[in-house]
Amino acid sequence: MADLFHRQAKNYAESRPSYPEELFEFIASKTPNHDLVWDAGTGSGQAAKSIFVMEVFLFESYKINNSDQTLAGTDTSQEQLDCAPKIPNVRYQCTPPNIPLSELKSIVASPGTVDLVTIAAALHWFDLSTFYQQVKQVLKKPHGVIAAWCYTVREANGNIPLVNEKFDTLFRQFISDSQPYWDPA
Repeated sequence: MADLFHRQAKNYAESRPSYPEELFEFIASKTPNHDLVWDAGTGSGQAAKSIFVMEVFLFESYKINNSDQTLAGTDTSQEQLDCAPKIPNVRYQCTPPNIPLSELKSIVASPGTVDLVTIAAALHWFDLSTFYQQVKQVLKKPHGVIAAWCYTVREANGNIPLVNEKFDTLFRQFISDSQPYWDPA
């Protein structure tokens, strides 16, 4: 997957949309503790940035690998990570596609210490059975939260039904025509 984005990592970081503040407010309301987040598949750090810029999480500094951090952002693309915003208490780590369970503590966090695992529009790239094992190992019990979200195919919802229908038809055709250029995942 990392090979798909490394050549255009800077453009990707500059043009990828951010997420609505309401999303993070909702996630924060489901997360009783706000000490440590793992942003898996962080890419160029849009979700990581949103978590801190929107200040919906009131983090305490957490000690891991002899450094204070509140968010571990992992991705398989070093080029993407190089474009991620430099944020205090955020540690970005380039990882293999499947982090071995034996290395999870040194790369992400100790077992049972993560309050929230976020996956922003990246879950489709993961080996889900391995990833869920990792999540089960690092999440706090019983109150750890996993939050994954993705983009959907847009649909018009304006006040003019005929315009909505024409837009939706054109957009669905665009999606169909562009399929050969998408990675199957």
